[in-house]
Amino acid sequence: MPRERGKLLIAQSYNRPEEFKPLERYADIFWLDRMSEEEQARILPLVDCLFSHGWPKALDSKVPLMKSLRFLQTGNAGVNTVRFDLLDKKVVVCSNVGGYSDEVAEFTVGLMMAAGKSIVGFDRELRSGDYRHPTLDVVGRRVAFFRGKVVGIVGYGGIGKSTARMVRGFGMKVLAYGRHPVKERGVTGLRGPGGLTRLLRESDVVILAVPLTKATKGLIGAQQLAAMKKDAILVNVARGEVVQKEAVFAHLKANPGFSYATDVWWPGGDGRETFAPDLPFNELPNFIGTPHASGPTAIITGTMAKGVVENFTRYFQGRPLKNVVDRSEYQ
Repeated sequence: MPRERGKLLIAQSYNRPEEFKPLERYADIFWLDRMSEEEQARILPLVDCLFSHGWPKALDSKVPLMKSLRFLQTGNAGVNTVRFDLLDKKVVVCSNVGGYSDEVAEFTVGLMMAAGKSIVGFDRELRSGDYRHPTLDVVGRRVAFFRGKVVGIVGYGGIGKSTARMVRGFGMKVLAYGRHPVKERGVTGLRGPGGLTRLLRESDVVILAVPLTKATKGLIGAQQLAAMKKDAILVNVARGEVVQKEAVFAHLKANPGFSYATDVWWPGGDGRETFAPDLPFNELPNFIGTPHASGPTAIITGTMAKGVVENFTRYFQGRPLKNVVDRSEYQ
């Protein structure tokens, strides 16, 4: 059944407010950073639904005031930053899985190409001003040819599926590791510890696209890296903590033919993602890093907001919600 008119709180400033306009037919919309303390004291206890892109620090003190809160929709596909400990158990939390799939997948393929084709390495050498062109066969060995190679995708959700579709266009074979059976033609699904080991062992490129949960934190460590090919490419568009920092740094130093290309980073002392890790990754020629830039394009294209608005519409209309989070995976 449709719900009574609600009160939706947007937790932080958002530079495309018009995207929430369709929801005005269902709820009064409030912006946290536009409200005075007096307004917050009056309105927050009445708020029944909340939108948050990430988890602003300001919410730590505001959530306890929201006694009527029943639904939190995140703008992110990953919900590892959500303070579940502050949320009453009756609050349903939904992620925005699918809101970034094609945009992040394109970036993922870009990282794979940058590493495999030595694009970043060639650029660095040319910029140094003393590049000397070697023989053609030496150059050729530095430029991977992906047709017929195997790409293993760890985490076969929206991003993983979109990435698989793109790399199959190169003529690559796809192995997909996840919790659910894979029924797509041309994709070999793998599950369980043995499935992950097989994927790591057989893949020329391994792509990490899993959410950060209790089960995936530190998923790729020294043992898993050792199972991979010495000249493999590891691409991470999941979360930094999925890969054990010290292990991948040591593996890169010991295996110069191995590459690690990441758009996500490990947290600093304040718990937030930092682009300046305490190990000198940027000194390694087989490391490529970008500043978590794969997702924001989805804000520009509007796909991020589309999923958010759709799920809020479902909430107000009393229909089943998409991407409901299992709290037990995070607490």
